[in-house]
Amino acid sequence: MPQNIDPYRDYPTVTTFSVNTSFEGTLKFQNSLRINGDFKGKIEATGLLVLGPNSKVSADIICDEVIVGGEVKGNITARKRLELLETAKVYGDIKTPKLKIADGVIFEGKCDMSMANQKS
Repeated sequence: MPQNIDPYRDYPTVTTFSVNTSFEGTLKFQNSLRINGDFKGKIEATGLLVLGPNSKVSADIICDEVIVGGEVKGNITARKRLELLETAKVYGDIKTPKLKIADGVIFEGKCDMSMANQKS
């Protein structure tokens, strides 16, 4: 990817946890959130979750849309779609109806896309 292209430009968020932020517990939100720092616990949300390239997340994630550019240790359920950017490292199982994986991603786990066969 050329250096002058920001892969996150298409994913604006309402709230951001910065690089120097560390948070632990259960996180629930609506709308959109970007995590650039560290998080440990559980994430349950509606809307968009963006994990920046410096993020380190140890959590099970349930959200509508998830964009991963950092490291996730835990399972991800994305109700609508999941995108793994080239800097992503995912160590856990994923479940989503739509999946996009860039070159360079590290993914160790199982992938379940059976949600794609379910009607809304």
